[in-house]
Amino acid sequence: MWAWALLVPSLLLVIALIAYPLATGISLSLHSVVLNRPGLGRPFVGLENYARLLTDQTVRTALVNTVIYVVAGVVSQMLVGLGAAVLLNRASRLTWVARTAVMLPWFMPPVVAAYMWAFMLDPRFGILTRFAGLLGVDTGGQGVFADPTLALWGVLLVELWRSYPFFTLFFLAGLQSIPEELRDATAVDGASRWQHFRHVTMPLLRPVILVASLLEGIRLANSPTLILLLTNGGPGDATQVMSLYAFQQAYLKFDFGYASSIAVAMLVLIIGFSIVYIRTAGGGRD
Repeated sequence: MWAWALLVPSLLLVIALIAYPLATGISLSLHSVVLNRPGLGRPFVGLENYARLLTDQTVRTALVNTVIYVVAGVVSQMLVGLGAAVLLNRASRLTWVARTAVMLPWFMPPVVAAYMWAFMLDPRFGILTRFAGLLGVDTGGQGVFADPTLALWGVLLVELWRSYPFFTLFFLAGLQSIPEELRDATAVDGASRWQHFRHVTMPLLRPVILVASLLEGIRLANSPTLILLLTNGGPGDATQVMSLYAFQQAYLKFDFGYASSIAVAMLVLIIGFSIVYIRTAGGGRD
């Protein structure tokens, strides 16, 4: 009984911050809740909101964009983060300066990062736009974020710059935990640096890759902050993703019932993907 008594504060915190909001969201998805039409009340509609998801063309577009956004975002950040971690994994008096500089984008608020990049990629006076023009790259008169074919990749570029330090931090910690004796042993056996990296370092980094990629994938799927600030889902639905669409349904159209059904559907998809990913990557083996 004493152990359960000690767990009570933690259980109350879990109920208040996780269980209650989750139950409320599921309950809202089964009702019609339109805040700007209070006369309609909160009638129970069952699975009507979920049936609406299946016929909503915007949901289909947003789902495809979400998959592209998450996969491309995680892969690009992982590759750049791994490269940065390998370069920073050396003993030097000035290494801490380079490590601090690499981490600076991660510390920057999303609002600042979004408007800074929007200014640099502005079609009229953006410095990156002008530099691309000098190299013969034409981004079009409307700019990157107004071009339906480039807008999503432009947001991914900003996301890459801001979020790759997350992977760098994970990979750097993983690299520093690998004993130096392993490098000496493989060198004695005649292995090159690439062979050591491929057959020793990468397998040892596998748990780090699994955790970091899963956490970042979940964050990208649930956090449309940069998309909201840079394009607001446009032009058209070129950068529309599921989390942003749920936000727009709730706080622009005040349709909290339909927004909750989108959120619950995302929750189910993310849980299912996480289970499959962990088992496929070997995290579920005994």
